[in-house]
Amino acid sequence: MDIAGLLKSALTSYDDARERTQQTEIGPSSVGGCSRAAWYIIHNQPKCNFETESISATMGTAIHAVIAEGLQNINHFDDFMIEFELSTPDIKGHIDFYSKSEKMLVDWKTITLKKIEGGNKWVDKKKRMQVHLYGYLLEENGYPIETVALAGIPRDAWNFNQAVYYTEPYDREIALDGIAKIRQLKEMQKPPAPEETEFFCKNFCEYYGGDCFGKAKRS
Repeated sequence: MDIAGLLKSALTSYDDARERTQQTEIGPSSVGGCSRAAWYIIHNQPKCNFETESISATMGTAIHAVIAEGLQNINHFDDFMIEFELSTPDIKGHIDFYSKSEKMLVDWKTITLKKIEGGNKWVDKKKRMQVHLYGYLLEENGYPIETVALAGIPRDAWNFNQAVYYTEPYDREIALDGIAKIRQLKEMQKPPAPEETEFFCKNFCEYYGGDCFGKAKRS
């Protein structure tokens, strides 16, 4: 028996079946990152790099599923909204967690202990843009939102106390910057230059190819 193949098939098939994975519209997680990758999503271009599998990403998917199930078990007063989809004409997103009473959303992130050694440096511009866009989706769909939060869950931790949390007031202006970026990219006839290194794009971007770095990768 090919145990490695069995494990890989089981984990990837679960991830492939998720609504998030099947989504074709641009989501909040893609807006704050590389504009070229976002352009490909917005213009519904086919993925061309199938060497981006990451066991850490798959572990993150599994942790999200466990958290969602556990939250349902303790949602005694129907205050929590868990793993639900919202959209506007510009963007579509799947929100991890929203508390109606607290008017607060939380996005779960799996990270490593090394990543959080520098305090809140793990909360980069892309992650902040993402949670404020989730706030925008809530607001535009009639849900009051006051606070956005990121929960960093270290994959290599040995204690719950090692998880880290970042919260800030919802800022519509940050979200509108993201919406403006989406609309600008919609108007562009050609993709902009990559904003990451070639190593990063080759290993993590599903749209790596073409003339990303001035070299023809596919016909």
